[in-house]
Parts: sequence; C-alpha cells; structure tokens
Amino acid sequence: MLPNSSRSPKDIDLLTAEVSHLLDISPDPSILVSNIDLGIMAANAAMAELTGYTRKELLKIGLDILLPGIQSILTDDTLNLELHSLQGCRFELINRRKQKTEAIVQAKALGKDRRYSVFRLTPFSRNLKNKSLADHEAFQLDGILALVQIFYQSTLEQALDIILQVGKDILDAESLGIYKIDSNHPQLKAVLLDNPSGFLPETISTTDFFSHYKDSHFSPPFKPPLSPLMERAAEKGSSFVISSPLNDTNAISGLIVAMGSEKSPAPDKKVALAGMKLLVAATEGVFNNFILKSNLNDRLTITTLKKAIGDTINKYIPEGILYLGPDLLIQQVNPSAEQILGYAEQEVVGRHIDDVIIGTDRLTPALQDALENIPTHDLGQLEIHHRDGSAFPALIQTFPVTSPESDKIQGILIFVQDISKEEKVRIQTQQLERRALVGQMNAIFAHEIRNPINNITSGIQLLDKILPADFKQRDVLKGINDDCDRLTHIVDTVLTFSKSQSYHRTPLDLPVLIERILNRWVPRMKRTSVSHVLKVEDNLPLVPGDDRALGQVFNNLISNAVRAMEDSGGGVLSVRLKPIQKTTGTPGVQVDVLDTGPGIPPEDQGRIFEPFFTTKQDGTGLGLSITKQIITMHEGTITLEPLPEGTSFQIILPGVTQEEPR
Repeated sequence: MLPNSSRSPKDIDLLTAEVSHLLDISPDPSILVSNIDLGIMAANAAMAELTGYTRKELLKIGLDILLPGIQSILTDDTLNLELHSLQGCRFELINRRKQKTEAIVQAKALGKDRRYSVFRLTPFSRNLKNKSLADHEAFQLDGILALVQIFYQSTLEQALDIILQVGKDILDAESLGIYKIDSNHPQLKAVLLDNPSGFLPETISTTDFFSHYKDSHFSPPFKPPLSPLMERAAEKGSSFVISSPLNDTNAISGLIVAMGSEKSPAPDKKVALAGMKLLVAATEGVFNNFILKSNLNDRLTITTLKKAIGDTINKYIPEGILYLGPDLLIQQVNPSAEQILGYAEQEVVGRHIDDVIIGTDRLTPALQDALENIPTHDLGQLEIHHRDGSAFPALIQTFPVTSPESDKIQGILIFVQDISKEEKVRIQTQQLERRALVGQMNAIFAHEIRNPINNITSGIQLLDKILPADFKQRDVLKGINDDCDRLTHIVDTVLTFSKSQSYHRTPLDLPVLIERILNRWVPRMKRTSVSHVLKVEDNLPLVPGDDRALGQVFNNLISNAVRAMEDSGGGVLSVRLKPIQKTTGTPGVQVDVLDTGPGIPPEDQGRIFEPFFTTKQDGTGLGLSITKQIITMHEGTITLEPLPEGTSFQIILPGVTQEEPR
C-alpha cells in the first residue's frame, strides 16, 4: 500500500515501517524518499554504513545533502528518465565526513501518484567489479518495490498471489508454492500454488518437510537428490529446487518452494537464497499482518456488538440511567431518565447531579462511596422531585465505573427507578385488604342482626293486629316497621356484596331483559316527568349471562338515573345497544345508559365503584360496587363516561360465539 493524501500520519508511519523492513532485506544501500521535498523517510543499514550517518540522522536530512546534483537531474526530463532506468545515473556522494564517493544511483517511483521513490546506491568501484551481480540486485530491488503492494491488498490470497509472481520473477522459476502445516493431518498443504507444469505437489509429507527445515538449493543433475521433493524435481526435469522454511514465533510453520523449468539456468546460489529470504520475509509479514487484522476485526466485531447491546439496553430499559464524571457533572442520560426526571439530555449535560436529582440528602454519601469504588445497591425508597416540582417515590442505585487497566474511577452510573405505579398498587392492595376485612365483619354483623330485625318486625305486626283501631300511636308503629324494612334491605345488600355468587349463564336477549325492567319503571317515570328511549341496532348478538344478576345491574343503573332526574325536575333516560367487535375478534355488545340529570361531581367520579362510597343520605354505597362485581364476573367492563351534563355508563359484554349454545 502506498501513502496518499487520504491516509493519516499513523498510516504513513506504518507504511514507512513496512518499506523499511523490506529495504533491510536488500544488501545494497537503499532509501525511501519523498518526491515532494526530497526528505528521507526510511533507510536501511547498508545506507547508514555507506554514508556514515545513523538512520535517525538520515531521516533528518534531505537527499540533496547526500547527492548535491540530484535537483538538476530531477528537473531534466532526459536525465530523470535515465535515473529511473535499470542503468541509473552516476553521482557524487558526500558522506558524513564530507568525503566524496562516486556511486551509481537508481530510482523507482512508487504508486500511481508517484509521491515516493526508492533510491538504490551502488559505489562505482563495486559496480565495475560486479556488473552482472548488480544487475540481478537491481532486479531484486524491483521485486522489493513490487512487494510493497502486498500491504494494500484486502485479502490474504491477493497478497500471496503478488508474492508468487514476484518470487517467480526474482528466481526465474517455473513453479512456486507456499505451504503451511495442516492442523488436521501430519503434512504440509499448499496455501497457494503457481504450478503450470505440475512440478510441485499439493501436499508435502512431514518426512519430506524435515529435509527442508533449513534453506536448501538443489540443481540436478550436479547433486544427488536428498529428499522426495528433490527426486520429484529430477523426475520432472526441473533445473533447480530452492526452498526456505517459514517461521511463526520461532517455530517452523511452513515452507516456500520454487522449481525451475528444464530450460531455465540454475541461478547463483547466493543470489537465489537472498531472493528466497526476501520472499520469506514478505510471506511471514503478510501472514502476521492478516492474522493481526483478523484478530482486530474480530475484536472490533465483538466490541461493536457489545456497544449495540449496550445502546439498546440504554435506550429501552425502563430505569433511568445517568452517567457522571468523577467531578459529579452529568455526561450522559438515557431516554428513561429524561422521562422520569422531565429533563432533555442537552439540558442536564455538564450540570451537577445535585441540580437534577433534588429532594434527598441520602444520595451524596452514596456518590462519595462510588468515588471510593464502593457500589450502593439499595438506597431504600426515596422521594425526589420531577422538573415540574411534583414529588414521586423512587429507588436509586449507584455504581462506580473503573478503567479496564486499573481501579481508577472513570465515572459513576446512577440508576433511577420510578415506583409511583408500584406504590399506588401497594396502597390499593392495602385498601382492598382492609375493605375485604370490613366486608367480612359487615357480613357477620348483618347476619347477626337479621334475626333481631325479624323479631321486631314480627312484634310490630302482632301489635298492629291486637291494638284497637283508634290507637293514637299507630303511625309510630308504621315508622318502626318501615325502618325495619330499610334495615332488612341494607342487610340483604351487604350479604349480597360479601358472599361469593354463582351464576347460571344462558344466552340472553338483552333488549328483552332491559325493556322488561323499563316497563316496571314506567309508572314512576310518568309521575316524575321522566321519559325514556330504548334504541337497539340490528344484528345484536345474544349475551351469555345470568338473567337475575344482569337484571339487577340494569335495574340499579335505571333506578339511579330515575332518582337523580326526579330531584332535578325530570329528564330523559336513554338506553342504547349496539353490536361491536372486541379486540380479540369475538363479538360483543355495548350498552350505554345515559340520563340528563345533574351528573356526578368530578371529585367523586373516581370513587363511585368503591364499596360503601355514596353521596346519598339513605344509600348503602354498595349498588354500583355490586354492579361492577357482576359485570366483571360476566367477563365484561363498566366505565363512567364523562358528559358536560348528566351521566353516562358504558357496559361492554361478550356476545355468544358460534361454539356456544344459543
């Protein structure tokens, strides 16, 4: 991979290190140079030895300090072309001691943008003595530059393919293969093969592998074969076999093998092994690089997944979460905390926690404990304030957040749970328990006083018969008898509410049932200027219910409505029935009972179904409570619908399904 304008300084440093690693493999003095300012980006040990500068010193000077004439060459198209040719240009090199040495300089630009070049310097005297060797080393330099491309590849196969092609060019090989130890079998298996003539096998046995655990060079027929791989080369007519082991953390992990064609001359052993050394370094670097990249990708995937899980929990958990810094300033809150406390996140970030959670002094000690790495799992029930000033009960927990590498406190997590609903349910449960107890006591009381009331009633009736007709206190006896009747009614009502009822359900025609009840009330409604309307829509299903119990429900509602309108000088009673489709998909019936009376005060509307709650002086407070109890036992609902004037009760009852008998 070559540096470009989109890469970060960190990426460029990584590339410089990669190219520097490859330059070190070359025995010739070589440097990586920026074509923008001629600054030296990397240098190998041979360059430091030639110039007398250390590597660090070379990175601080420009190429024009070492080669004073380089600027004029680069601006001359002809000379610049010669500099980038295989022959190179002859330069005067000035070393650290200001001594002058002649050298042949060859340059190779990197990448499409040509922002960097690799310069290779060969002292002129050495160049004359080793012309053929220098030409081959120049060819190796081209291989080094080509190998730089492996760091740009997105897959391991692409990078290894470049190594294969460069290796075949450097070694002039017909076939080249990269083998790795097979974890499932005692053999080496080819990771990648370029094997047009079939010289190389797909696998190499461990026995054959141990014959190549060191660098080896075999050129038949000048040497006898020392391994099955060498015998195979001789049989196939290969001109040479070169192999070098791959190492992974000081252990042999694979093998690179090259074979020449029958017509290819065997390369010089020193040159061939140097080229193989280059391939081994590049291959090991690629494997390590991709293993590291794979591990980093795996860790990134796990980290991304953990973050996604954390974000989802943070977003949807019902508890409010606030994250504080060590200075107790709020850094982050989740949506539940915004809803519970009434603040938007942007309003509280940067504010002290005492400005947001208000109403308790028990939080401060818990926060101090958290700063000392001590969590508080339960502060008990606290009362804190919403942004609008309203108080609500809450449970609060505090947890320290520490650095993964140490116990240093990074922040504090506060969990806030609004328990208003739970507290309301608890209070209602207590009330129900008390009411149940009161109901039991009332039932016992009602049962015990029924006999005395009956005795009094019987005594009054007996007196009424035996006293003379002109008895002046007969109206007193009548009053006592009426009071006994009223007490008997109260006792019967209390017993009805207190004891468990069993209902005999049959399919009922509600319009017929309600019309029968209305007819019983017609004489009284006429006397009190109350009219009534019964409206029934078509296709009304039957209702599975107890005729007596549902009759009591509608008689109670109609009685309440008529009495309310009597006190206000008359009115209209409307009863409407219509079929509905319940949310479960089953049929149902909606019954609306409306009157134009004075209505129910808003402050009393929430309590009208409570046992023993009444606004009438002669009421027991059990009528609507029993009504709701009966409707609930019939799997229905009854609700009070607010009206500007008057009262409206809405009843929903299930209809008879096709499976139920009609």
